[in-house]
Amino acid sequence: MILQKLLALSLIIGPVLCENLKSVAEWRDLEFQFPTQADRQNALIQGKYVPGNGVPIDVDIAYRSMGGSLIFVTIPRFTTGIPITLGTISGMATTNGPMITAYPDYRTQSSHGKDCDGITSVFRVSVDKCKRLWVLDTGKIGDSQLCQPQLLVFDLTTDRLIHRYRIPIDQFNSPNSLLVTSVVDVRNPPPGRCDQTMVYIADVTGFGIIVYDYKRHRSWRVQNKLAFPHPKYGTFSIKGDSFDLMDGVLGLAISPPVTRTARGGYGLFYPSYADDTQNTILPTTNRLLFFHALASATENAVPLSLLDNSTIWEDDPDAMPRSFREIGYRGTQSAAQATDSNGNLFFGLMNPIAIACWDTNTEYTKRNIKIVAQNDETLQFASGLKIVMNGRGEEELWVLTCRFQKTMTGTRNFKEINFRIQALQVSKLLGGTRCRGSDTTSFAFPEF
Repeated sequence: MILQKLLALSLIIGPVLCENLKSVAEWRDLEFQFPTQADRQNALIQGKYVPGNGVPIDVDIAYRSMGGSLIFVTIPRFTTGIPITLGTISGMATTNGPMITAYPDYRTQSSHGKDCDGITSVFRVSVDKCKRLWVLDTGKIGDSQLCQPQLLVFDLTTDRLIHRYRIPIDQFNSPNSLLVTSVVDVRNPPPGRCDQTMVYIADVTGFGIIVYDYKRHRSWRVQNKLAFPHPKYGTFSIKGDSFDLMDGVLGLAISPPVTRTARGGYGLFYPSYADDTQNTILPTTNRLLFFHALASATENAVPLSLLDNSTIWEDDPDAMPRSFREIGYRGTQSAAQATDSNGNLFFGLMNPIAIACWDTNTEYTKRNIKIVAQNDETLQFASGLKIVMNGRGEEELWVLTCRFQKTMTGTRNFKEINFRIQALQVSKLLGGTRCRGSDTTSFAFPEF
């Protein structure tokens, strides 16, 4: 009941244009709900729970027609002492913030890598159109690869595991790889069978993308230089705290269908190939995977029709290097991103501290990148960002911010709010269907 009131107060508001994101939940430090007090005590004694060690990274929500909607939160095991890596926000409040309950249950996560049939560590999740939760389990705690990375799929009507796929060993580079982001594309949603589903996975420190075909139950690895970090953008400066992190490909999103131009490219952002033989293999209408490295200031794209063709990549993950195109310059780093049904791409910015929006019907330039929310306190490091369809058929933007710079520099203050989830209907955020707001031409990346 408390959770439903929380959602209602946050999102059901009056018809005012261009509104600010609304607070859904916030924490000074994460609080976990254990099955019993004995479980909590044992976790403390065994070092499986160290208060202050957890940092939330991602959020998603499953709206249920009969109520009982679930807000998912991920807490990757960057280190030991994190008792729950995938949870839901409970209705039980504490002075630090709402408690987090393990999903689907505590036992599934309590082995901390000793049972590879459980869940080891999760960065991000995806709720799809078929009422399924896709969980990307890195299999890694700290720098230790304890289990193979795996994709787990849960039926959200029963909360039962319905599918598991372990990433083949030859498709990730242990101990360097870390699979942190997955974007799920259902080609035949209800009333279809939901079996034609593709998943695109970012390997942030192995600098590649893994493509998984759910129907064929197989995957393949794809590599390109644009998945690598850029040294200039490996320094992050956020609200007075600076740290270095050379992370590669992290942000993923899928474009709406785009038609080929007379010159052979797609839309106003994806140029044609200089080699006409490559132009001929692309269909008239295509969709593209947008992607960027965390330590970069550019957005990139590659056609899905190429990524989905396993025969191109199985013998050579570095095939067709010119198919990956840099489509524009953002001027600062960004983490998570997502597209809505109108073709707007939403993403967080590190400098300025904001949420930005780009209309994919335009060129990707700083003039066309619009600031739709800006707040130096509440939007520090947007690590989780989703577009969600609510029960009334409205799209909502959900954002999790974690002040990650405070964790990296050891300056977190538990008397302050460190982690936030905010949300709002997209139409109210934009005041319409297209990106609008001030552009980013006046912002410059700081020199160090």
